[in-house]
Amino acid sequence: MKIPNQKCLRGLLLIALAWVPALHAAPKVGVLLKGRTAFWAEAEKGAKEAAEKYGIDLVVKTPPTENSMSAQLQMLNALAAQGIQALVIAANDQNAMQAPVAELAKKGVKIIALDSPLMGEAGMVFVGTDQTAAGAAAGKLMASFVKSGEEIVFFRASESLSGGATEQRENAALAALHEAVPGAVVRGNIFAGGEPEIAFQRAGLLLEKYPSAKAVFASSTLGTMSILHALEQKHLGGSIKVVGFGYNLNKEVMEALEQGKLHGWIAQLPRTAGFKAVETAATLLKGGEVPAVVRSDFFVITKENLSDAKIQTLLSP
Repeated sequence: MKIPNQKCLRGLLLIALAWVPALHAAPKVGVLLKGRTAFWAEAEKGAKEAAEKYGIDLVVKTPPTENSMSAQLQMLNALAAQGIQALVIAANDQNAMQAPVAELAKKGVKIIALDSPLMGEAGMVFVGTDQTAAGAAAGKLMASFVKSGEEIVFFRASESLSGGATEQRENAALAALHEAVPGAVVRGNIFAGGEPEIAFQRAGLLLEKYPSAKAVFASSTLGTMSILHALEQKHLGGSIKVVGFGYNLNKEVMEALEQGKLHGWIAQLPRTAGFKAVETAATLLKGGEVPAVVRSDFFVITKENLSDAKIQTLLSP
């Protein structure tokens, strides 16, 4: 029998070693977020932390704004072309994304819906805040500030997007408010949109259009901050009760709560949600079982509980 020489053996060894990474390649997970805002930047941080912990090859894509439905669809197609094995998607439009995501699921891609649930095959697992509970909590807090017959304005997030997390919280807040104060007069035909300058202009318009409003509910971070800035500009800070949605806790929000200019801050935890979404993908790819719904917490922050140790941990550096 002919014995391979040393040079030949080295060549065979190199070939064998070259196959090792291929055999043990990290699973590829695509993360498709809603827009380039601070909220989604936090979610991306959490996703990357989970990817590092669980040995995931992570590909993150984010459209310019939360209204960029066509851009998000293009990014979905790009992720599919890269051969992802799991997809974490925060859909800008549930209806538009339903069919293409369902097609990926049929091809064996594990689907994790983040923040906004998807139906049927497109929504294998949902990770995110219980928006109905969070919205109801906001509505109950609003109800404590107004009486029957008084006017309340809902500063909604977007007229173009439907069926997602924001609409769920808006509907739940409205239902809880009406249940607690059936005679409350609710106005809700002004939308913040996705651009800071436009949101600020619309916040000013809202205050001009409804000068008798006793309270404002803002269903997005941008809407909340825009209302606070518009009130400050008009020297009305503190004269109208404001309850808003956001995430974590920052110094500006903390000061507004302390000074009585903001009366409720519903804080979501996007970094936690991002982490849990990729963690769920890792479990599914290993053949593990996960619940159909994985929740991330939210906090109702007011001046009264602002100093609580648990709330202070949410404060951004």
